[in-house]
Amino acid sequence: MRKFFVFFVLLAVVACSQKEEGETATMAPWTVVEEETANTDTAEYYTLEEILQSGEIRALTVCGERTYYEFDKAHLGVHYLLCEQLAQHLGVELKVEECKDSAEVVKKLRAGEGDIAMMPVCKTITAADSLLFCGPEEGNAQWAVMKYGKELADTIDHWFTPELLAEAEQREDYIINVGAVQCHVYSPVLDKGKGVISEWDHLFKTYAQVASTDWRLLAAICYQESCFDPKARSWAGACGLMQIMPTTAESYGLQQEKIFDPESNVETAAKIINHLTMLYRDVPDSNERMNFVLASYNGGTGHVRDAMALTEKNGGNQYVWDEVAEYILLLSQPQYYRDAVVKCGYLRGTETHEYVYKVQQRYQDYTGVAIGPGSYGVNQSGGYAGVSTEPTRRESKENKYQI
Repeated sequence: MRKFFVFFVLLAVVACSQKEEGETATMAPWTVVEEETANTDTAEYYTLEEILQSGEIRALTVCGERTYYEFDKAHLGVHYLLCEQLAQHLGVELKVEECKDSAEVVKKLRAGEGDIAMMPVCKTITAADSLLFCGPEEGNAQWAVMKYGKELADTIDHWFTPELLAEAEQREDYIINVGAVQCHVYSPVLDKGKGVISEWDHLFKTYAQVASTDWRLLAAICYQESCFDPKARSWAGACGLMQIMPTTAESYGLQQEKIFDPESNVETAAKIINHLTMLYRDVPDSNERMNFVLASYNGGTGHVRDAMALTEKNGGNQYVWDEVAEYILLLSQPQYYRDAVVKCGYLRGTETHEYVYKVQQRYQDYTGVAIGPGSYGVNQSGGYAGVSTEPTRRESKENKYQI
């Protein structure tokens, strides 16, 4: 009997795994080898009517290139973008919970902790008899709801078309390759002869002490973020000179009505940079430390720490950016972002890798244009005693995001 069960599990893995050309064999993120049991007798499930009345649909997923991942201070993934469209179609908000693997997705779905598996779920899993499959299909896997949710499944099937999937793929491609930040200023140096980088130099000089770094580095970050346009806005909602997300602004005490104000925006960015610097006090060299700060400003602290952990695991020096940068790039490959030491999953690392390089290069250019007393790296203490740069409100550690 045990041999038969093992054979069945292996057969399910083969049926639902995919292997891309040139890659080693890896399990697809939606492959469920062994599901954890959930008590469905005491679970509370929402009908479609109750979902509409609550004003939100709870989606469960895993981190992956096509499912759900962080990009440019927001989230992407074809299935995530599709589910956004579904939520808009239903007239509700989308609430996403990221699970560690597809087994946890199914367990939470069966426990009533979510309304839909926003990812392809393998149809050969042992829990399949308690699920209804609907919407986009990839191979032998499809979105899933509980059997009680037949009205929701039927609604999704009537709504979904292959054209919607194609539109989501096109939208993601546009965001990544074209539609980053809408800005209207494209002057990398305002007056080279007079040593003036931008009209905001006075703000960079004022708040460089808060960031505890060279004001010319703040200028380099600003140009990379917004091209010195105080009205710049990204597709994800990042605002102003330093491209600060509204939720981040709130946590640092910056009111929404002032997020585009140049001084308030630069001051908040300086606080963020100082706070990130404090988080990397374990990096002994101040110049190296700033590379990690820049990477985190763009891609998030969690992903950078993941790359550091991979570097150390594979025998490298996790405090040397050039070594860590290799794993920033590798976090886009399943064998790396599914490694046991990785906590934040998939990262499209090319953007973060390029971001650090471009800021480095522009800073070097600016040091040849304008005079500055500081250095690329922060001081050894990594902080500025005169200003509190701690965020006033910490976001939940749970991987839940509401749009």
